[in-house]
Amino acid sequence: ISAIRECTSCQMCAAVCSRDAISIHLNENGFYRPYIDEVKCTNCGLCTKVCYKFDNDIRVTDAEGLNNVKVYSAQHKSEELLEKVTSGGVADALAKELVRQGYTCIGVTYNDDNHRAEHKVARNENDTDAFRGSKYIQSYSLDAFKEMVKGIRDEKYAVFGLPCHIYAAHKFLTMRKQREKCLLIDLFCHGCPSMLVWSKYEQRIKEKVNKKKFDEVQFRSKVRGWGTFYIVVVVVEGVKAFISNPKQDEFYLLFFSDHVLNEACSECNLRSTMEYTDIRLGDFWGKRFLNDRKGVSAVAITSDKGREVFDAIGNQFDRTESTMDEVVVKQSYGKVYHPNLELRKQMLDALRDDRRTLSDVVDIFYSNQGMKMKAK
Repeated sequence: ISAIRECTSCQMCAAVCSRDAISIHLNENGFYRPYIDEVKCTNCGLCTKVCYKFDNDIRVTDAEGLNNVKVYSAQHKSEELLEKVTSGGVADALAKELVRQGYTCIGVTYNDDNHRAEHKVARNENDTDAFRGSKYIQSYSLDAFKEMVKGIRDEKYAVFGLPCHIYAAHKFLTMRKQREKCLLIDLFCHGCPSMLVWSKYEQRIKEKVNKKKFDEVQFRSKVRGWGTFYIVVVVVEGVKAFISNPKQDEFYLLFFSDHVLNEACSECNLRSTMEYTDIRLGDFWGKRFLNDRKGVSAVAITSDKGREVFDAIGNQFDRTESTMDEVVVKQSYGKVYHPNLELRKQMLDALRDDRRTLSDVVDIFYSNQGMKMKAK
């Protein structure tokens, strides 16, 4: 399993292994990968049943199916809440409603002690506050998924994650005949960058804030309004100690270069299908809300269960109906990236080099672009 180069890093394979034969570690390029202990492995094949790379029959939503997806724009009526979330507040309201309905929620937090994003379990509304905000790095999901594997007979789960996480959760729940009692919510996804990018970026911030502990990391803060790409770090004292400059922010420059994303992200069928999720969320980019500074969510609903829970929070939002065509035009749905593999290698080599900075890596990328990209 450790030899699978284009692993999506959902980590469900390790969670379902009853022998603990699979562990999850960052590889040399900064991506989470499963590693197998052949002494413990019994070749039961359970891990392959939840793995995207072993599925030769990924269901892709056709044009008719996309037309049947119910799509809305939604903005929370509370301006106070909108200041705390990345988009229009739908994910936050959903998590709290699902907890009230008796679901155990799994969502993504940022753990400064481990310097990473992590999937965590929430059983009360206060715990879901940590799920707020986008995290533009891979999540360590193994522990939370293990808890779901062990508890699925006794609890119903609502899982928030990227399409690869939700696919794996869907496969596991279907295999255990528990899919109908659970709810799966994924995101319109661009891809995940190497953790080497975040590691260098975080190291630079730590130097600026005198190595203080991060109380919160806002990967896309609304400090200058919705639609901007500011990274804000709040230290323990509650002070916003670092605010990035989006015009020259190396983290996002490398993220959108598409050259340091996980290999599986370049041509991912899962971000371009609606077959495994109940609700897909994202930002409602586009002309209609071009001048909005508060944040608007795009909500795509594929199941009756998804529609019921969204209707349960409907009175908290200003919402209007839309279409998938309007939403996906500004998302990465259906897109394939074609990174220059030699350039990608050069950039990852530089990221591994402690003597090289993120600015050096950005320079490597732009020095290999044509005049049109350089002018842009």
